[in-house]
Amino acid sequence: MAQQFDYPKTETELREIQDKLYQHSKKVYDAGGRPAFKGLLEIMSAEATIITAIHNIKGNRGSETPGVDSKTMRKDYLYKPFPWVIKDIQKAFRHFEPQKIRRVYIDKPGKAEKRPLGIPTIRDRIVQECMRIVLEPIFEAQFFAHSYGFRPMRDAAMALERIDIIMHNSGNYWIVEGDISKCFDRIDHAILLKRLYHMGVRDRRILQIIKAMLKAGVMDECEVNEEGTPQGGLISPLLANVYLDIMDEWVSKQWETKRTRHQYTQEQSRYAAMRKRTRLIPGYLVRYADDFIIATDTRAQADNWKARLQMFLQSKMKLTLSQEKTLITDIRKKYIKFLGYEFKMVRGKSRRGYIPRTIPDRDRLKRKAEKIAENIRKIPRNYSREQMIGAINRINSQVRGLIQYYKCCTWVNISMRKYSRWLQLTAKRRLKQYKGKWIPAKEVQNLPRVHQEYKQKIPSIKYHDIYIGFTALTFCRWEKTRSKDQAETPYTEEGRRINFERAKQKRINARFDELYSEKSARAISYAKWGKLNNFEFIMNRAYALNRDKLKCKVCGGWLISSTPWAHRINPYLPLDKVNRVNNLVSLHKKCFDAVNNPSQDISQFDGKAQKKIIGYREKLCSSHTRNNQSALMERRVR
Repeated sequence: MAQQFDYPKTETELREIQDKLYQHSKKVYDAGGRPAFKGLLEIMSAEATIITAIHNIKGNRGSETPGVDSKTMRKDYLYKPFPWVIKDIQKAFRHFEPQKIRRVYIDKPGKAEKRPLGIPTIRDRIVQECMRIVLEPIFEAQFFAHSYGFRPMRDAAMALERIDIIMHNSGNYWIVEGDISKCFDRIDHAILLKRLYHMGVRDRRILQIIKAMLKAGVMDECEVNEEGTPQGGLISPLLANVYLDIMDEWVSKQWETKRTRHQYTQEQSRYAAMRKRTRLIPGYLVRYADDFIIATDTRAQADNWKARLQMFLQSKMKLTLSQEKTLITDIRKKYIKFLGYEFKMVRGKSRRGYIPRTIPDRDRLKRKAEKIAENIRKIPRNYSREQMIGAINRINSQVRGLIQYYKCCTWVNISMRKYSRWLQLTAKRRLKQYKGKWIPAKEVQNLPRVHQEYKQKIPSIKYHDIYIGFTALTFCRWEKTRSKDQAETPYTEEGRRINFERAKQKRINARFDELYSEKSARAISYAKWGKLNNFEFIMNRAYALNRDKLKCKVCGGWLISSTPWAHRINPYLPLDKVNRVNNLVSLHKKCFDAVNNPSQDISQFDGKAQKKIIGYREKLCSSHTRNNQSALMERRVR
């Protein structure tokens, strides 16, 4: 019997449905079955889902990158009337006809060939994101535990830590370094659609939409795409994981998740019994997107895994292992390369006599350091001191980003030391025209949490009475990554709590759409600033209410029993700024009227509220004055 859910009326209800989809899928999967869902189209095309999808997309840098129709998120959706946007996307679901994909090519690090990216239109991207929002919790409950790529609350460092755990617990030092030739370009559509159905998508309307997405042609290349998922589509990573889950299931069921007659309380006891009593070949899989390793105990077993995997991929998935790039390595003698890291087991004090050594991929680190040096040299010579400080901050963010990715490596500081001094000298030469000096890091004023721990001198520039410096690559320490807690997921309360404790980042609360009545929306639309009440305003006023914690910013009273009113602090800002959350505050209607009517008597408010009303009035008045002065200057120029 296929499960069905009511369509969500608010974002809160949408998140509750996501949790239910996950919980039902996991319950059925853990019992040895597969879930079945119908009625998914109604959830995907609900108003709350569309709003959430647009909010997710608009924060991405690529949201303003147009597809073949030249439309962008801000101009063609955020600035449009709210009802029009909702109806347009719902119409797209009812009669889905994807437009062609715009193909662009980006450089592959360290390689002459380029990676093709497919850019769908904004409308198709919104539809894809609506689908991802609903499908992801269904699949997350069923994916292999040690697949880490393009999944929420997982990252490359966790995949690296998993390899460390395998080495520590099993002593399986022979590694098959898997490389699938052009994996994403050769995904078979029929096999993928069957897998989607197998994993619970029994709504045939959704399968037809996905099929149409996969078949969408590429502008100037082909009318119909016969195979592969376009890299660049919002739903493509999820679909790729669904496809590669076929491989995950096959590999893991032969060892890691092999069912045994006896129920063992500890995994290690089960593995020990299988080694002793069966002829099964040990094999531990760690996968990140299309990069994976299989760890086993001998060279012969590794050869066996490679041969059998090649046959499985060809016969069941129509994929091919690259014979040149799929290597077999004794990790005690040679480094393996995985996700931009290098990993090796070296002699040391441990139960098995070996400890892990991880370093940044040397070729990749060299390219990254050279790119940072090039960016330093490219800073324009005509920059003012203020502009130079901005450039220093940009370079520092690149350096800290590199450190952030590689801080999970045990030898991160040793590896960074090779390029740190060179970058510092490059930076010092660039500061010559500003009379730059070598200043102890703890005495500069930027990146205080980092620099306060170091006495090393760094090239710095004086600005007023403070120094701003180029940070160093060696300002880093190894930080051990916590192994992945499989209970950590965005689709349960426990999972969200675990994530907060690990990452110290709360999940964004749902928008309070339900507190805004149709009456208040109509009233505001007929007010002085009604012309600005586009989709972005309707969406962001609820996020502002969330930020304001359901309290009026003037009187401090709760905005639960009465309808909130959204006030623009500066209504004269350009269209791309006027409806942002930081320009909106939530008020009671009486407070809203008092702020926007300068002649109204405010003696009935207490002293604190009066000060806030006067403050908001002054901001309105000053912004009005600046707007008039700007308009006058424009007329004079003309």
